[in-house]
Amino acid sequence: MKQQSQLACRLPIFLLFTAALCGSATLKGGQDPRHADEALIPSFSYEAGVRFLDAKATEWSEKRKCVTCHTTGMALLAQPLVSTSPQEVHKTRAFASEYLKEYLNASRVPKGQHGSLTGMVATTAFLALSDARTKSGLQPITRKGLDYAWRNLDESGTWEDWLQCNWPPFEADTAFAPTLMLIALGELKDSSPSIALRAEDEAGATRLMGWLQSHPPLSLHDKGMRLWAGLSWPKLNSSKLRRQWTRDLKKTQGKEGGWSMASMGAPSWKHDDGIPPSATSESYPTAFALFVLLQTGAKRNDSSMVKGLDWLRSQQRVSGAWFSASPRRDRMHYISHAATALALLVLREEPGQSDK
Repeated sequence: MKQQSQLACRLPIFLLFTAALCGSATLKGGQDPRHADEALIPSFSYEAGVRFLDAKATEWSEKRKCVTCHTTGMALLAQPLVSTSPQEVHKTRAFASEYLKEYLNASRVPKGQHGSLTGMVATTAFLALSDARTKSGLQPITRKGLDYAWRNLDESGTWEDWLQCNWPPFEADTAFAPTLMLIALGELKDSSPSIALRAEDEAGATRLMGWLQSHPPLSLHDKGMRLWAGLSWPKLNSSKLRRQWTRDLKKTQGKEGGWSMASMGAPSWKHDDGIPPSATSESYPTAFALFVLLQTGAKRNDSSMVKGLDWLRSQQRVSGAWFSASPRRDRMHYISHAATALALLVLREEPGQSDK
């Protein structure tokens, strides 16, 4: 199984599940946050951020015709809570559902990373999160996706063939997949008394937790994902680890209020030219750190949170996006789409956003 992932990493068209799983053509139309010199917006606009996220989710689906963690997946995660348009939420859900359905029903032949295990498991997890957040109940296609995920779970307790091509944080190691799935299953079971996980889901969750517990986190980002997953699965992390990882997140906050990709990364996270991740505060690691800390008990009026929220608010671009540089390749800053989704989730409880 691992050999297949390593082969995919050597083939350029397969390198891009995070940067562009579905090909390397440039997205066109509208402003795109792939240039660090895009001007900052004169005044923070939540609505502009939502419009950007909605537009990018639609654009990616229509032009790339695939599901990616950084764009489609994060839109499935965020739109039910931040978008003011039920139609936009439905469009993203409908596309992801059809994408999964075509491969599960064998009406579409897998090719490269289209229909690969990575894409199928990730799409299932993000759809499950969307099911939970839209309060629509576990949809039949998501159920089929979970069945697929458990059939293909390796004996080790994770998906060993998860794409690992140095596209952090989503395709850098095998730890992202089990944490993402545990987060999704947890939100599903916590979202409604009418949703009961099947025995195979509980068994799968137990195996995923077992793998995580026997494989210590390699990065601060991984620690953050495990803290997030632990909200619904309290036996995943010991209280000692929860306290330690929370301290680790807090102590890496920069003086200006943000977090850097260098603080989040593992030693293996390197740019194509060998340069390690930037030590400058960026939107993705800041939004991620704030999101996890606020979800796991930090108070919004805590001085460090206020400082972080102020920094994040100040970094919005004129397109409505929050720019974050690709930790691997200069021309493919699609992690900005994920940064925007997380920033909107973090800032939705700001004054004036309580109706979101």
